[in-house]
Amino acid sequence: MVRNRLTLAVLLGSPALITAMMAMLFRPGAFDAQSGGSVSATQLVFWLAFAGFFFGLTYGLLQIVGEMAVFRRERFAGLSVSAYVLAKVTVLTPVLALVAGVLLGVLRLLDRLPAVGWGTYAALFFTLLLESIAALGLGLLASAAVADAAQATLALPMLCFPQVLFAGAIVPVTQMALVGRFISYGMTNRWAFETLGQLLPLDPSSGDPALAPFASAFNGSALTGWLILAATAVLFIGATVAVLRRRS
Repeated sequence: MVRNRLTLAVLLGSPALITAMMAMLFRPGAFDAQSGGSVSATQLVFWLAFAGFFFGLTYGLLQIVGEMAVFRRERFAGLSVSAYVLAKVTVLTPVLALVAGVLLGVLRLLDRLPAVGWGTYAALFFTLLLESIAALGLGLLASAAVADAAQATLALPMLCFPQVLFAGAIVPVTQMALVGRFISYGMTNRWAFETLGQLLPLDPSSGDPALAPFASAFNGSALTGWLILAATAVLFIGATVAVLRRRS
């Protein structure tokens, strides 16, 4: 990865670009007391969550499909599938941690995120990292399942759009059609969005009409979101191992 400068530039350049765009899109002080839980604050939380998902997904999407021929040869030589997949996770997790830390740090320095203390920011970082690892698992699963890099590229919007539409930010979960509500339970981005909203000062009981539709989302416990994100990460990584074992 270090020797492939183009890949490294994409891995590190895309988070920098997205962070810059978020800083240009949202005004400072969205979480100030006078603006309460404004629409822009809620949307900032959503796009922060989606950024964590997007980074994890894109980092994993091309990791396996481009190495399939090499993987099969090494599999005949005794390579463990579990070790192969966990090696991908082990190498990419610190990169995702760096990206999450830079994203939060830059947005805080530019006053796009509020001053809520180190403990809260540690919880925000942990949430983004868990979501990124879960999305990385989904990306690795898709990379293991497709036949070539072109299919992996086509899979990117198919995997991203549901995470945007059914996360509960564009249409709150309580206002979704019944089918959409059931779909939202399987969306990683929904649980990250709700967990971030629970950690940041977005109080649905404050009387702010912009926050009223999110009362059920932002009043829960962050622990619930963390457990679901962790379980999703384990599920996707395990499914990746199963698919690779079948293909090899």
